[in-house]
Amino acid sequence: MAILFTILRDGNQFFASADGGPRFYVGRRVPYEGNIGLYNIFAGTKIERLNYSAADYTNAFGFWARFVEPTAACEGRNFLTLNTYDSAFFTFGFGQFAAHVPEGDFVIYFRTILGLPEAADYFPNLTLSGGHICNADSRSAPVPLEDKDSTARLMKYLNPDLSEVQDAEVINAAKLIHLTSKVPAARDAQVRIMTDAYREFMRRGDARVGLDGRTAAECCVVADLLHHGRGGRMLWPLVDAALKSRNPFESLIDIGAPRWKSRKDKLKAEIRARPDFATLRWNRAGGSFV
Repeated sequence: MAILFTILRDGNQFFASADGGPRFYVGRRVPYEGNIGLYNIFAGTKIERLNYSAADYTNAFGFWARFVEPTAACEGRNFLTLNTYDSAFFTFGFGQFAAHVPEGDFVIYFRTILGLPEAADYFPNLTLSGGHICNADSRSAPVPLEDKDSTARLMKYLNPDLSEVQDAEVINAAKLIHLTSKVPAARDAQVRIMTDAYREFMRRGDARVGLDGRTAAECCVVADLLHHGRGGRMLWPLVDAALKSRNPFESLIDIGAPRWKSRKDKLKAEIRARPDFATLRWNRAGGSFV
């Protein structure tokens, strides 16, 4: 049976309740570069502390669970991380999966969520049809919200606009937060999608610039650059030059605009805190670190 979510507002703070139950935190109304949306990872946040820890997933995902952890630390680490204020319209999870990328991590994640037994309780008007997320709230055939070329309809469904916090935006955020908090399979899906993405980043990077024999520390920066996108259109020439420099790790960390300094510093510290990243090396033949 569909769960009824109710919005509860206290100034700029948004909460919700499910079927009249205890209220839970959704996020704070924040301005960002002319937009207004929700965010829930900041000092003093009231969001449930449900953090990603590689130790909880090493048995299932091996070293890959650890390989994604430095990025997770940069992205807020919390499985319930939310932001709805930038050009992605809706970003969620410990890896901040972003809704604006066709066939991207958020789309894959949301498809997975809709395949869970609990999905109908949270998103009764959505369905999967032909492998795509569709709006089934009509008398006609399901209407696709995303395809291989665009997620524009999905973005608008989740967050109607960026000019102000909308009820639909709060409710959709509340649904994902509540589902992720209550259903372990929803958290497992985040980990699987994140580790799968980093495996693919390694294959892609190896094909472009040759990563065979490179340390996990260097490879982790390359993967984070791909995940975060701060390398821009010149990413591969910049990565290639960094790998050929006297200090590849430091040169890779330096890639990206000055406004990303805090993220780069955080990533560097997280990788340095894992000494084995400096000794484990990418093995192309085995597709793993050894």
